[in-house]
Formats: sequence, C-alpha cells, structure tokens
Amino acid sequence: MFEFLRIHQVDIMLGLVSICLIIAVFTAVNTIMSKRRKIIMFMMQLGAVIWLEADRVAYMFHGIPGREGYIAVRVSNCLVFLMTVFVLFTISLYLQDVLKNEGGIKKVPLALNIADALAVLAMLLVLISQFTGLYYTFDENNNYQRSDLYFISYIFPYLILIIQMSILVYYRKKIRGRIAMSIFLFVSVCLVASMIQFFAYGVSLVDMAAVTMVVAVYTLALVEMNEKANLANRLRYENLKDEHDSMKKLFEQTAIALATAIDQGDNYGQGHSVRVADYSREIARLSGMDEKDCDEVFFAALLHDVGKIGVADTIVQKDSELSSEEYDEYKKHTIIGGEILSNINDFPFLSLGAKYHHERFDGKGYPEGLLGENIPKIARIIAVADAYDSMTSRRHHRDPLPQSTVREEIVKEEGAQFDPGYAEIMIDMIDHDTEYMMREKEFLTDTRNDNNIVEVKQMHFNEYKEVITEGIQVTENITRIHFDYQSEMGFDEKKSIPAIILFDAHDGCVHTDDSGIRLLKYLEYGEIWLDGNYISTAARNMKVDVTPVAAGVPLEKKSVVHVDMEMAKFKDHVKLSIVTDTYKVDVIAALADSIRFCYVAFTGEHCSIMNVEIEENCGEVLEGDIPRIADEVSFINKIEGDIPNLQIEGYRKAYTQPVEVVDGMILRFRTKSLPTAHLIWHCPFMLLFSSDDGMPGGKNYHEHGCIRLDGENATNNDLAINEVHAQRGETFNGWDGWKKDNLKGYECELKIGRRRNRITMETENAGIHLKSTTTIPQGYDSVYLSLTGDQCALTDIRISY
Repeated sequence: MFEFLRIHQVDIMLGLVSICLIIAVFTAVNTIMSKRRKIIMFMMQLGAVIWLEADRVAYMFHGIPGREGYIAVRVSNCLVFLMTVFVLFTISLYLQDVLKNEGGIKKVPLALNIADALAVLAMLLVLISQFTGLYYTFDENNNYQRSDLYFISYIFPYLILIIQMSILVYYRKKIRGRIAMSIFLFVSVCLVASMIQFFAYGVSLVDMAAVTMVVAVYTLALVEMNEKANLANRLRYENLKDEHDSMKKLFEQTAIALATAIDQGDNYGQGHSVRVADYSREIARLSGMDEKDCDEVFFAALLHDVGKIGVADTIVQKDSELSSEEYDEYKKHTIIGGEILSNINDFPFLSLGAKYHHERFDGKGYPEGLLGENIPKIARIIAVADAYDSMTSRRHHRDPLPQSTVREEIVKEEGAQFDPGYAEIMIDMIDHDTEYMMREKEFLTDTRNDNNIVEVKQMHFNEYKEVITEGIQVTENITRIHFDYQSEMGFDEKKSIPAIILFDAHDGCVHTDDSGIRLLKYLEYGEIWLDGNYISTAARNMKVDVTPVAAGVPLEKKSVVHVDMEMAKFKDHVKLSIVTDTYKVDVIAALADSIRFCYVAFTGEHCSIMNVEIEENCGEVLEGDIPRIADEVSFINKIEGDIPNLQIEGYRKAYTQPVEVVDGMILRFRTKSLPTAHLIWHCPFMLLFSSDDGMPGGKNYHEHGCIRLDGENATNNDLAINEVHAQRGETFNGWDGWKKDNLKGYECELKIGRRRNRITMETENAGIHLKSTTTIPQGYDSVYLSLTGDQCALTDIRISY
C-alpha cells in the first residue's frame, strides 16, 4: 500500500489539486452559503491546493542540484509546512462559524482562540525554520533532511487538532449532523495520518489525507446546506400552498354561501347546488380529469344556478306547474347566470356551467340548442349531476324518487339529454351507492346506540294517518321493535291506540295521493291495530289471532302501555307478533307474490309512542317457520323444455341448470317479466362461468361474463375481457316499449360460438341486436352458461347443437 502511494503519490496529488481547484471555483460562485462561510471554505480549498502543489514540486525537485532545484525545494517545503497549519487554522474558523450559526453560541470558545494563536505561532516558527534549520535542512544536492527538532513541527498541529476534537465533544449536543461529522472525520483522520507519517518517511500521507478530508468537509457541508435550503424551500412551498389552500377555501366558502343563498329562494332546493357540485367533481374525477380540472368543474357546478337571482321569486318558488310564459322567463336564468359569471375574468369556466347546463346532447336544450360535444364539457357533466339531484330530492309534488327509477331515467336519456360517457359514469356511481347515500338528506329523529339499536324518543299522532312514520322493511331476518305508547286524554281510549300499516313502495313510505301511489308503485296490504282489529286490502289473505294475557290490565286502564313486537318475512308470507300486558296479537299476511317487498309503518289516532327501540338481524326465518295461508304464486306452470323452467324473483336470485359451452350451440327460451317488473334490467341475463362442479357459486367459482338482454355488462369482476355491442334497430320502440315487450313476453334465440378462449353470444330481442365477445384467461377449459336475471320467468328452455 505504502509502496503504491510512494510510486503514484505525485499523480494522486495532482488529482486532488484539480478537485480542490474545481471546488474552490464552485465555492466562489456558491449562493447557498453565507459570505463568511464561503470565504472560509475558499481559503480552505486554496490552502489545500497550495499545500499539495507545493508538496508535488518538492518531490519533483528533490535531489536535483542547481539553482532551480535550490529555490524549488526550499519554497515548496516552506509552503507545505505553512499550509499544513493554515488549513488547520481554516478548520478552526469553520468550527467557530458552525458553533455560531448551527450551535447558537455567540461567543467564540477560549479554546478556539488558543488554537488560532497556536496556528499563528506555528506559522512564525516555520518562517524562522527557513533561516535556522529548526525543522529541516538541505544538502548540496537539494536533498531534504529532518532536523533534530523536527518533532516540534508536529506539536502545534497536534495541539490544534486536539483542541478542535475537544470542542466537538464538548458541544456535541449543539452541533450535529453532517457538518459535525465532517469536522470530526478531518480531525480524526489527520491525527491518525500524522502518527503514521512520523514513522513513514517518504510518503506525504498527512497531505493527501488532510486534503481528502478538506474535500469531504466541503462536500458534507454542501449536502447539509442543500438539505436546509430544500427544507426552507419546502417550508416556503408549504406556506404558499397553505396560503393557496386558505384562499381556495375562502373562495369555496364564499361560493357555497352564495349558492346556499340562491337555493334558499327555492323551497325545494335546499343544498341542491352543493350536492350537484359534489356529484360533478366525482364524475370529472372518474372520467380521468386532473385535480385542477376537477376543482373547476366543482366551482362551476356550485354556481350553476346563480342566474336564478334574476328570475322572479314567484316563478322560482311556484309550487304548481309553470305556464309557458313563466317557463320562458325561468329559462332566462341560464343567460343571466352566464352574464354574471362572465365578469370573473380569471375564472372563465364558471360562466360555462351557468349558461349551458340545460343544453341537451341531442340539441333540444336551451339557451342555444347546442348539439353533442359542441356543449362545453363542464356543462355536460353538470347536466347529468343536476338531473340526478333533482330526481333524488324532495319536490312540492313528490318525494325523492327511488334509486332504481333514477338509474333507469338516466339510462333512457343516454345520448338524448345526457352525454353518454358521463351518463355511464353516473350509472356506475349509482351502482356503487348500494345504500342510496347520494340523495337529499332528511332530518331524522332516530339515532343508533352502541349496540346498533335504533332509538326514537317520541312521536305524536292526532287524526288517523295524519302522521305516518317511515317504513321499516320486513325481511327474512327477524326484527324486534319495543316501544311505549300513551293515549291522549279526553278521547276514547279504545280507539286512541297505535296502528300498523303493511305496505310496499319504491321509497319505503306510505302514500295517500294519487301521483305518489302511481309513481312509486304503492301497494297497501292492510292495517292492524294493537288490540287485534285489522283491515285486509291488497293482501291475498290475512289471519289475525288475539290471545288475552293472563291477569293483564285492559289497555284503556293503563296510562302507559309497553309493546314488544317481532316481525319477519319468508317469500310471500309475513308474520307479526305483538305483545302487550293485555293481548298477544299474531298476524300472518299473504302478500300479492314473493317478489314484493313489505314495509311496516306506524300511525295512530290521538296517542303518542315513545322510547322506541329497533333491533335488527335477530335471527333468520326458514321455510316452515311461517304457516302458509295462501298458495305460492307461480308464473312457470307451463311446458318445460330440456332445462327446468325458472322464476327469478330478485336480482340473480336463481339460475337455470348450467350447460357447458360448445361451439355452434343454440339456446332457445321464452322470457316474460313478472307483473312487478318496472325497470329496464328486469329481464334475463346470460352468465358465463367456471367452477369445479359446474354450478354457479360452486367450488373455485370464477365469473367470466354476465350480459343482460338490455345490452349492459353486469359482470362482477374483470377476470375476463368482455366486449358488448348493443344496437337498437328500427323495431326498437324506446325503453318504455322495451319494458312492455318484456311484460308481454317473447321467444328468445341465443347463438353461442367458441374458438379456444373466445366465446361469442348473439341474440336479437324487442328491437335490440346484442353481440358479446368474452375473452377468457388461459387455464379454463370448461366454461358453463346459465341463465339468470331479475324479476322474470324463463320457460320452455331448449338446447340444440
């Protein structure tokens, strides 16, 4: 190792000199360091350059006689000894600067002042040595030789290094990180190198080690300062971002306040603008827009109705239908809103939403009748969100529409009122909103406690059916309801008791007006009073048994009556059990069919109910738990084909017997929607799958495709690639016609082809020509086809090859 250094040390020194010169240049132009530190660093690098270059010259002219050699070896050796102390002196200055700036020490420690004094004294002794031979001498051939007092030249640097090390140890808690590490390394390496150098004559180990550490000091200092600069920049950026976010929040709050004030003018539009803005931003996000564009869509949607402030309140707040003149006046809110927001020059996108959100994709909208993509993108997004919120909010003539009805309306208006792409995104949002959270929120009086039991404090009823609670769905899981009730004083206590209404409606609410009954398919099965009296209306049969409770106090004699109620449903039968201190009332009702839902709502006459608790999922009802009082309704008592007939009463609740897919196979069957069907997707589905036993949901079940006859892909995963093409032919009579055709029933022919892992299915029904291609991943040799659907009956199913 030493031999290698001895041979190549001149070249190594030259390389280090070059590095130090480059660093010195970088130091001179550095803008990150403070002025004082930059000067110190420059002095350090310059001293290192002189030190190494002088040492190189000393080696190059060592032992070369003549005047040139005479001058070179004497000047170079003098500079080597001087720069050794000078570089140590710059390290002390650097340490002082670090203590002041990073360590927060205002006064320079005495030890460092002593080190500076020792450095000055050491440099004076070097100059004296040139005339006295104190440290070294030269012979007539200019050969360098150490003097007896050579060791003194080591004492001062050692003392300086020891002082610097002691300062680092003493102030270790105040100066940490890379800067402290670089100084520590410099001192440690120099101490070790000098000890080796004392015994290893002929190799400038101290010079090269020290200069290498000088480079390290600069590098680590630069890295440290860059990190601090980056931190400062990051803090500055975060401050600017916080300021931007604060301004954005202020703008958003101002816009929301303005939008809320506008909505206040519409008796049926509370919170409308905020909801439309939220839906619009989500549509924009799902369509692939970046955050900036999504924010623009949000704010444009938030202010889309600002033009209503220019329309008379009598028109905006009118409960009944607008006349043609009033409607023409109302339509002006788009132009007014566009003009108001166009004055905000920095945000031109705001006016686009206000002016064009009532344009239709088919060109039949207003104010300009724009067609297709000529309508600004923002307006096309807002149009879908605005229509969705209008349908899912309460209006003067109706309650919020059921989610399924809203979805169907959007499907029907794809390519007509709405941009198909954004309509598809809205449909996907609806499909993921399984709990129907995307709607106008109502103020509820109930809460859930820690045991997930719904609690309601109190409700009061005056005239019968004047107040009716929201419905509680009766399911195949037992629900228990506990409450107290009290009759109102001054009225007949035998009549002043609560009653229970059994019904079905799309929104789970009781309706007494014709429009609500028609639009929401309201069907009332019957009414039951707590004393056992009842009225059966649409129920096919109702059986009520009243059993007195032993030693019970008559209801009319009690001031507060406690009631325990249990309810459940199995297929088309519902059972209620009502227990008071006086009576036990058991009710069995046969519904119109198995497809219908059943809800329970409370009403009454001159009484109050309080302390209501509702416990859900208290056990499952199985077949036979509810005695049957009417025959099961069947729509498949017809001739059977190769596969048994199937009645599907809910979304994918039943599946036909599967058949393995073979190329050239044809499946023929008759389909007919059940009487309760009212939506587009109440039709058959074609299910492609694989499983070990060839059954849907069987072991190792993998769904490849689920294609509905209306042309939608209802596949539950993306394991396979499904391409679905649905074309509406000349015989297609609109979606209302499609539903009517399905209710009447028709013969369906499904052609199936398979080429390796590609399966095609093709059929044409009620004016829709449907072709799907399913590309199945490798490894699935056996693929099965089963028919399923929603609220439809499949009969006479035949297979040919």
